[in-house]
Amino acid sequence: MDATQWILIGFIALLIIVYPIMIATRNKKENQRMQEQTNSLKRGDRIITTSGIYGKIVDLQLDNDKKIVTIETGTEKNKGYVSVDAYAIYSIIKDEEIINEQPTPAVEEKKEEPQVQETVEENKEEKKKNKKK
Repeated sequence: MDATQWILIGFIALLIIVYPIMIATRNKKENQRMQEQTNSLKRGDRIITTSGIYGKIVDLQLDNDKKIVTIETGTEKNKGYVSVDAYAIYSIIKDEEIINEQPTPAVEEKKEEPQVQETVEENKEEKKKNKKK
């Protein structure tokens, strides 16, 4: 065996040893961050869930080592409530982030339906002309 083969074997052995350690460290940090975030939840926090639901926490319940969070979603006219596990919360939205957000302009409805109808009517007229010929 020459030197390049030994270097390759050494590199592979190093990866086999170091990679799981790096993954475990990263997972430990992420779990610690999630635990801190879950413990810091309180009523009135604005949050986003992992499934993309925005809302405000209205109730927290501790049930058999599970923290269940009730979220108020929607606007004044269309309010809704959703209960999720506290670990389903992706992040807490800070007040500064809410202030910095620009309201999105309302999307205007396009009137494409009449255009489609006109095209269908034009096609019917062309077919009638072709039949007459």
